[in-house]
Amino acid sequence: MNSLNRFKYLLSLVIIVSLVFACGKKESASDKDSKKETTEKTESTEKKETTSSSEEGKLYFCEDYVGGKEINVSEVFTPGWLTVMVDLRPAKKTIGVGKVELRLTKIKDESGEKISERIIDTIPFEVQPDWNYTYFKDTKNLKFSSPGYYKVTLQKVDGTPIVSGEVKVISK
Repeated sequence: MNSLNRFKYLLSLVIIVSLVFACGKKESASDKDSKKETTEKTESTEKKETTSSSEEGKLYFCEDYVGGKEINVSEVFTPGWLTVMVDLRPAKKTIGVGKVELRLTKIKDESGEKISERIIDTIPFEVQPDWNYTYFKDTKNLKFSSPGYYKVTLQKVDGTPIVSGEVKVISK
C-alpha cells in the first residue's frame, strides 16, 4: 500500500507540473499577442500624430482646386493661402454635419522646434453632410503668413475633430 501511495503522489506531482508548464506556455503566447497589440496601437498612435491615417480619411494641401483637379499637392509650401483638401472615402464615412470649421494651429517654429501650440484662426464653412470628398478655399482667411509647422483640423462646430493634417511653411 505504501508503494501505491508513493505512485499516486508522484503521478499527481507529474500532473501538477505538466499543468503549470502548459498554463505557463499559454500565458506566454497570450503575452506575445498582448505585446503585439500594444506595439500596433503605439505605431498607430505615432502615425496619427504626424498624418491622418487611412482609417480616418485624410486632410492635405494644394495650391488650388480648379476644374476638378488638385493643383500642386504637397506637404511643403511658402507663405500664402492654400487650399485644404479632405478625402474621407478611404474611411468610408462622410462629414456628417452641415456646418464645420477649419482650425489652424501653429505647432512648431521655422526650425522645427516644438512651441506652445497656438491657434491661428478658426474658419467656418457650410458643407453637405453626405460629402466624403471636398475642398476648402478662402483666400482671405485660409492663409499661412509665417514659416513654421501647422496643424489644420476639420471639426464640427462643437469642436469634435473629423480629420486633421499637417503642413510645413518655409521661407521664400
